[in-house]
Amino acid sequence: MKIFLAAALLALAFSVEACKKKAPENIPQPKVEPQAAAVSTAAAAANPLEAPGAYLKTTVGQIDNAKAAAALYEKAAKAEAAAADLNNTGGN
Repeated sequence: MKIFLAAALLALAFSVEACKKKAPENIPQPKVEPQAAAVSTAAAAANPLEAPGAYLKTTVGQIDNAKAAAALYEKAAKAEAAAADLNNTGGN
């Protein structure tokens, strides 16, 4: 019995040593690049008429899609709220 216990402890010790993570030999260092000057977009956002034409075309053309998505979201929210109502048994 003592030999079996000693063998089990020895096997456990070797398995713990084998599972330990080794430290990486060379740790890669991130490259330091000079920071670019920050560009402010506050002036462009203040007056939408001064925005680039492509931006206006893509955003204005999506109004109908946004309204349809909002309606679908509201419909799904109402259905989810109705399903969570414990007082409504569904007529069964």
